Amino acid sequence: MTARSDASRRQAASPGADAGPSGRRVFFALWPDRETAGLLSGWARHAHAAFGGRIMRADTLHLTLAFLGSVPHDRVAELAALLDEAELTGGTLRLDRYGRFRGPQIVWAGPSASPPWLEAMHGWLWRALARRGFDRPEEPFRPHVSLLRRAAPGDPAILPPPRPLDWTPRRCVLAASAPRPDGSFYEILAESALRGPGPGVQRE
Repeated sequence: MTARSDASRRQAASPGADAGPSGRRVFFALWPDRETAGLLSGWARHAHAAFGGRIMRADTLHLTLAFLGSVPHDRVAELAALLDEAELTGGTLRLDRYGRFRGPQIVWAGPSASPPWLEAMHGWLWRALARRGFDRPEEPFRPHVSLLRRAAPGDPAILPPPRPLDWTPRRCVLAASAPRPDGSFYEILAESALRGPGPGVQRE
């Protein structure tokens, strides 16, 4: 079931120090353990040598499942409670390539193919959010972990292929972001432990 601390419950129910006057910028994501984040930081440093830009701090690395933007304070606790409903089944994700979003100048790490368990989790989450009035984005889901921001122009294909990283996420989180001069600060408001592969399914 859900792995949430009393502190997480209090954070989700309160605006927080970095909240705006009308709401908080929140998103659901898979959050890596320290070892995985450290390995991805190595990918980021390698890409930075070719493209420059700003390297994402290890403590900010994550794979976004649903970005909701600014959400009124009185709905943040409702979103945290969604994770109490969830029995999410995880698995292993092989990160094996660099990619780039040209508009926001982001270089990222991602999989050549998105595994079925990740697609199922993403679909369950957006169906649950749709029942709460949130609109699913039209663009297709492209799982990735942002490594660099404000990167110089260039094709990540020029980089030698990275050594594949098999990541088995252990938790899905609801997080809030607040921009700062040295980059965004992320606060985890609530989290749910992921079940191991097996007969379990995402509950509707």
